[in-house]
Amino acid sequence: MGELIKWALNAERVRKLTETLTGARAEAREADCSEVGDDTECNQCKLQEGALLPAVPRRAIRRENRINWEYQLYIANLHAAPERFSYCDKDTGMPMADFDFSIAKQVWNAATGKPQPVPAQLNVTEWLYNGVWFDGFWRDKCTVVDAKGRYAQFLDDQGLPHAGFPAWGVFPDMINEARNQISAVAPARPQASIEWHFLQHEVYEWAKDAIPPEIKCVPSPWQRMVQA
Repeated sequence: MGELIKWALNAERVRKLTETLTGARAEAREADCSEVGDDTECNQCKLQEGALLPAVPRRAIRRENRINWEYQLYIANLHAAPERFSYCDKDTGMPMADFDFSIAKQVWNAATGKPQPVPAQLNVTEWLYNGVWFDGFWRDKCTVVDAKGRYAQFLDDQGLPHAGFPAWGVFPDMINEARNQISAVAPARPQASIEWHFLQHEVYEWAKDAIPPEIKCVPSPWQRMVQA
């Protein structure tokens, strides 16, 4: 327990160490792979050198945007093994089971004395590779993934970003994120790949033309499970 807490609280230190080690390994392997055949570790998935950690900075999980985080964890775990991505405590990094933000549930927990996490105490675990965060890692597919939830509200009827913040903030930031991920994964190619999954088809339609082709954009609709 003590080691896990120390690991989570020093996530930034681990991030820097991971970035340094990954870069050093990549440089060494680039030299080695020029002199060897195909049946070597050069064909292994270098993405596995990353680490599953509490995201830094802490993700802003609120009742209003919880569906986006649930979708992220759904995509992250879709083909993940043995890794398991989850909500976690923001201070200790300990995984947290499902929870309910509803008033009824809070009243019930108060009446029964059961502790209930509050949004401000939550974070999620993600995959850190080469200094860049990804929502998930599918080891068997040598693929890092990101999930894009409810962004359709920022698009007009023609599927273009609304004027203002969506046009100069939301979608340019998404393109910059794509470029950063492509750069981070470059040392792990050609075995490695990146997939972005989209909850809403309108956002997928925008992304398939706007996001660089090194990232595979996938429409992945999902129906949120409603708790009884």
